Amino acid sequence: MEHWKLQRISAILMIPVVILSLIYIVNITSIPHEQLVDDLGSISGFLISVAFIGFILFHSSMGLEVIIEDYIHSQVIQNNVISVSKLLHIISFFLTVLILASV
Repeated sequence: MEHWKLQRISAILMIPVVILSLIYIVNITSIPHEQLVDDLGSISGFLISVAFIGFILFHSSMGLEVIIEDYIHSQVIQNNVISVSKLLHIISFFLTVLILASV
């Protein structure tokens, strides 16, 4: 039950993050490359990007966990696949932060 609530809460919290991110993406499509790099390197651009990617990866991880639990019936394999999935999501998040921080 806790997992279900957390997944629904993350979906609700993603609504403003996705809307803000879409507005940000629409606004940066019309600017030159140099200004785009400067904008992504700014604190606001960095925070918007990290929040967007963080929420997407968190929600994705929770959704994949439910799918894995539904379709893999062996508890040992299920736990291993869930662990690998979570590890890949965490690595993806930190790689994204590192890439954005290097801009």
